[in-house]
Amino acid sequence: MRDRRKMNAMRSGVVVVGAMAFGYLTLYLGFKPFLEKAQLSVEHSQSQPSSSSSNYPESSSSQN
Repeated sequence: MRDRRKMNAMRSGVVVVGAMAFGYLTLYLGFKPFLEKAQLSVEHSQSQPSSSSSNYPESSSSQN
């Protein structure tokens, strides 16, 4: 009886892990275009300095 419970618990664990992996892959493949677009947007914004922060000290010094 104890062996049967252990086998059922192991089987349930394998099913849960498999379901979680399948769900992760489904979400990843479903949102992949959006994730890539967002990643490119973030990389692009980090590579270029923002114009408002670089002009701010110049505008305040020109007023003096």
